[in-house]
Amino acid sequence: MEANAVNRNGSSEEVNVPLALFAVECNSKKRLLFDVSSGNIRGISNTLFPDAFVEFENSGWLLMVRHKPFYFREQIVFLVHPSTGRRIDLPVLHSPNKGYFVFYVDPRGTPLVVACIQITSVVPTVHVVCPGDVYWCVHKHTSNLHLSEAMCRSVDNTLIMDVALIGTWVVCAEFLGQILIFDITEMTWRTASCPEWSVQDAHYLVASNGEVVIVSCLHSTVGNAFKFFKLSMEALEWSLLDGRELDDTSWFLCKGQSIRVKEEGKRKVYTFDPRRCSGSVKDSSDGTKATAYSRDTSGPPTLKTITNIYAYDLVVGTV
Repeated sequence: MEANAVNRNGSSEEVNVPLALFAVECNSKKRLLFDVSSGNIRGISNTLFPDAFVEFENSGWLLMVRHKPFYFREQIVFLVHPSTGRRIDLPVLHSPNKGYFVFYVDPRGTPLVVACIQITSVVPTVHVVCPGDVYWCVHKHTSNLHLSEAMCRSVDNTLIMDVALIGTWVVCAEFLGQILIFDITEMTWRTASCPEWSVQDAHYLVASNGEVVIVSCLHSTVGNAFKFFKLSMEALEWSLLDGRELDDTSWFLCKGQSIRVKEEGKRKVYTFDPRRCSGSVKDSSDGTKATAYSRDTSGPPTLKTITNIYAYDLVVGTV
């Protein structure tokens, strides 16, 4: 979700507006509403759907999921629009594994296709359904693995670390650095590799302005560094974000729901990671500069802790 406004011509333009973010308080059904512009948090109770969780948002629609009582392999999935009160119920999803949810809307903002990407599977697996369908269809990416081999394997060998939605493309980051792109309208797959990938790092996919950005938190013995790469969806090529693209920008990193918003005069990264960091600039091996963070349990003054949300101030310069 990004801070956007729609003009009279129906086109979308980026504006500077306060952004509210939902989070879930541990051991509680209370939701937390976080206002970025003021830094205030207040708890709210979800009386309409107390046992459902928001998994994805698009054009004002929320995709809600709750497990059937006493049987966690069956998930009740529905779409709801808080402003209009409209609700669209979907078939029960029978899946033994957890997944990331996304859904595509048409130019008028009507949901057309919903997808659930399995986090762990033998081969990359996506469950797809359209409003009005009676069951979910399953699509597997088996181009580089014979089905007979997959069926014989006793353990899952695919681990999806994060997903992002660009138009009709679901972009998935796999544990070993492979980028899988699934078109939820054509049901086709494409693949790409990810730059400077390490399984020791934390990686997040962010959809913004028709592009996918991967934000990597680089873990090393000397500290942590955030690096930002964007993917050209046509050429499937990556390029490093320059300093101008990072100006007046805040990043909210959360698996399956990362967002990028305009925040004038800011360069911040918000995470849900409980580790605390302090920052400085260091030179990377490729000649670029990265904002480095070292772990610190004392909580430096540059770090602002808000409940389970942590805000890192990026040092001015190219990251």
